[in-house]
Amino acid sequence: MSKGPTLRRDSAHRLKAYFQAKSLMPLRLRNRLASPFPLGIAARLTLSFIAVAVLAAAANLIARETVSIIYLPPPAAPAAPAAPAAIIVPRPITHDRLLAAIDAFEQAYRQRSIATAGDAILIRAADQVRHAALGSPGLERAANDYLLRAHQSVHVADQRRAARASYFALTSSLYERLKNSLDGSLQIFGRVLARQSLVRLRNDFDRVRTLSEIIADGELPSGSQREEIAAAETNYLNTFTANQASLDKSEGSEWVWGMRADFAALVAARSALETLTLQTIDAEWLVSQSRGALTAATFAADSSANQPPAAIAPLPLQPDGIASQAADDHAVDAAAAQDANRPAREMMATVTLLVMLLVIAISLATVRSVLGPVRRMLEGSKRLAAGDTQVELARGGIRELDTLAAAFNSMASKLAAAQEASRLHQATLEDKVQERTHKLRRLAEQDPLTSLPNRRHLLSLLNDAIERASRSGLGLWVYFIDLDNFKNFNDSEGHVFGDRVLMSVANRLEEVADGLGFVARLGGDEFTLVCEQAPSPATVHDIGMRIVHSFQKMISVDQRELSISVSVGASIYPEHGRDAENLLRAADSALFRAKDLGRSQVAVFTPELIESAASRFTTEQGLRRALESQQFELLYQPEYNLATLQMDLVEALLRWRMPDGRLARPGEFLGVAEQSGLITEINDWVLHTAIESAARWYHGAWPGVKVAVNISPRQLMDQRFADLLLAMIREHRIPATCIELELTETVLQTGPATITALRHLHAQGFGIALDDFGTGYS
Repeated sequence: MSKGPTLRRDSAHRLKAYFQAKSLMPLRLRNRLASPFPLGIAARLTLSFIAVAVLAAAANLIARETVSIIYLPPPAAPAAPAAPAAIIVPRPITHDRLLAAIDAFEQAYRQRSIATAGDAILIRAADQVRHAALGSPGLERAANDYLLRAHQSVHVADQRRAARASYFALTSSLYERLKNSLDGSLQIFGRVLARQSLVRLRNDFDRVRTLSEIIADGELPSGSQREEIAAAETNYLNTFTANQASLDKSEGSEWVWGMRADFAALVAARSALETLTLQTIDAEWLVSQSRGALTAATFAADSSANQPPAAIAPLPLQPDGIASQAADDHAVDAAAAQDANRPAREMMATVTLLVMLLVIAISLATVRSVLGPVRRMLEGSKRLAAGDTQVELARGGIRELDTLAAAFNSMASKLAAAQEASRLHQATLEDKVQERTHKLRRLAEQDPLTSLPNRRHLLSLLNDAIERASRSGLGLWVYFIDLDNFKNFNDSEGHVFGDRVLMSVANRLEEVADGLGFVARLGGDEFTLVCEQAPSPATVHDIGMRIVHSFQKMISVDQRELSISVSVGASIYPEHGRDAENLLRAADSALFRAKDLGRSQVAVFTPELIESAASRFTTEQGLRRALESQQFELLYQPEYNLATLQMDLVEALLRWRMPDGRLARPGEFLGVAEQSGLITEINDWVLHTAIESAARWYHGAWPGVKVAVNISPRQLMDQRFADLLLAMIREHRIPATCIELELTETVLQTGPATITALRHLHAQGFGIALDDFGTGYS
């Protein structure tokens, strides 16, 4: 079990304890108490200058006038004093500050809900909400309810994230255990039933995993999707129960009960994930309701704050007896002062001493208010440079340094928030990368259509098999399998039907490979079967024929029975290669040989096939250059009527003028042209050139010209051929009787579509002739 949920619960408890233990005194209030009179340097110096100027003026006046200090009696108290004006105490306005704190907490709560990081930001934001709500019991209750709802929502989000991680872990565990069992079963003989059951079990599990991806992504499935998921899980359990006996024998009872327990845990995790998703929606709704209540209470408190404030009662007046006593004492002092008339020089010294003391006091206070904040700022800067973003400077001192300390605290707070946001973003990215890696790993190793290993995974599996074969000394065979005329399925039934045919072929090959090795799909209609622990090289052809004969039984696709044939090429380790690339290349060369032999054939690699492939490649490249540089020629062979001794027609014969001047006959290059697809361009050039020649003769000295041109099966199967032929004779202004189309027996064996095309051409006036009769299988 992952430790993530436990850590998140501990974080939630610490967050709650912090809310309860944190001092509720606002930071601004504490700073105000530490520095009750925040005066700046300019204000302090101005006060000092004014004090010095006042005292200096008084001293000069005394020195010039030489007057004595006379104590005047205080004015008498009025008989009926008027009541002093009431002192107004303004009430704090919390509207803007509380709304700003709510918005900051909402943003921190949203960020904390989508990732495990961000507790520090959430704590500070909650602290600001609580401080802003102080002074009003209604606001405090609404704020506590809002913070509690947010805490519960974060807790539910953490549980949902933990459930998703548990679901992904169970899915990966089940998939890896099935994969390892399939790979391990290939090395043991007599495991045919277990192999088939493992294949079906893996296919059913892939169905469950694919349908459950919407729940794993954190979304709620619809009713129909939930029914499909339940049906897929039931199908998996039925397959598992039906094959439990064979799996118990092949894989062991511990494996069987482990798979059953893990799948039950997976179903429970999927159900829990759905429940937690619903709880997350409900919790977020409650948070929204609590926030609305707190906002409404804030506006209500702000409205009540605008009512007329209460007045503070005036202080009571002193009794008349005390005032009269003070007047008597003052009269005695005034009389004594007038008797002690000090000299002007003593008064001057006293004033000067007072001025010096005042200046020294102001200077000391100014130095103290400067050095203290500067020392705190230097210490805070060192801590911030060392990485402590939680540093907070105490406020106080002169106004400029106090403002600078406030800016420093704001900068440190923003830096801490930026670091928390960066960690939050990093945690979110790591979660996304983990999910994408889980999906990409499956796509990188499996063919998406057949769920077989793809070409990349095949190379890895084949290299591992070669290493095992080199250690054990047993044989290893590689078979290249290609479907005969698979293009007809795509052309006639569509690519979707062709994909279903490939899936059925993959299942048939897995049945054949059970007990022999493993199957992979290279792409298109090409598959590979790797046979491990091969008995002897003498049976390599027999196993290839076994693959061919397995497709003699009809394949069912969409309730239709289809007959499919395959051609197989084989290579042997280590005779034909010691690595995966060479073995695959040798098997591919053998497959070309099997294709040349006809349908449902098997060919084993021989060194001569490499030479044949090289020759075929050279011929193909030469044909491409011949089409570009006009190296083809048409020779016209006349045919005479023995009865009339007249030349009735000429037959167009294709020749290739080689670079050395030799004329190559069609038998030397037409086979390669058919395989490479160049035959279409060559046929078009022959037909166009022959019609041009016929047009010159028809409009010249031979009006009764008749040119015979050989037609390939590919041309007749092209629906545009007839229209193209008619357009060419109209362009050259010759009748259709000037052209005779010569066919071979193989053309007539291509099907009813060929007969229909020939009837259409004959109806247009073209001549039809059968050439080389008796050489085929008509």
